[in-house]
Amino acid sequence: MAPRFLVCPPDRFGVRYAINPWMTAHVGTTTPDAVRQWERFAELLGCVADAEMVVLESRAAAPDLVFTANAALTIGNLAVVSSFRHAERRREQPLYRAALARAGFATTFLRQTYFEGAGDALFDRVRPLLYAGYGWRTERGATLQLAEIVGCRVLPLLLVDERFYHLDLALCPLSTGHVLAYMNAFSPHAQTMLRRAIEPGYLIEVSVDDALRFACSTVEVRDTLVMHDCSRALREQLHAIGYRVFRTDLSEFHKAGGSAKSLTLRLDDGPAAAATAVSA
Repeated sequence: MAPRFLVCPPDRFGVRYAINPWMTAHVGTTTPDAVRQWERFAELLGCVADAEMVVLESRAAAPDLVFTANAALTIGNLAVVSSFRHAERRREQPLYRAALARAGFATTFLRQTYFEGAGDALFDRVRPLLYAGYGWRTERGATLQLAEIVGCRVLPLLLVDERFYHLDLALCPLSTGHVLAYMNAFSPHAQTMLRRAIEPGYLIEVSVDDALRFACSTVEVRDTLVMHDCSRALREQLHAIGYRVFRTDLSEFHKAGGSAKSLTLRLDDGPAAAATAVSA
């Protein structure tokens, strides 16, 4: 069965306010190539990864609606819809909820806490584990509530570098059991927890250069990775563990602090059924 992603074309995308460091320098900047870049990205997912796109119509009042990873966390047929920290993005919540309901999901919210969906909550693809980032957008309380819902262990990870304000900008679990991570985005305690949770040889620590290219904001479909860019060294590492790596220009979206993973919400998501042994 083809993987399904919720996406939103950038017809009305623009940097109209600043709620992260990437936006600050670009408020009011035009993004003339955003549509072309998004169409090429969507074409890549459809062609090389045979992905199915569930398309949400863009809205003028919600320029960040294109970043559908922030819509919710999907767990089987349930969607835990985001509760955005910043008022500028709260108008997106009913739009995402309605789109997910149309796609067949039961929807719910977490109670009295900020939570920004699959931007800050990522299932490990091998281990029965949910990585849950908090600090800049999602609150610590959200990670506790998720533990009551997801049916697997939740690993709360404090994000400390405001450039990597969402977890999916600093961490990417892969189906081989490997996990890409920019470790300096996390607190020392979070780094320790990651090293304990991921077996030696399976934690791929990306450089700051690759992190700033948004190499961790990667979409994985089967043996294919689609991203904006990465170094030759990281690309060779990914080839060595069995991946085809496709790079496509997403620089217009970087002006708002998002990249490939940010532009998709995986709809066929959930925890790994059982722990799968991995060895270096």
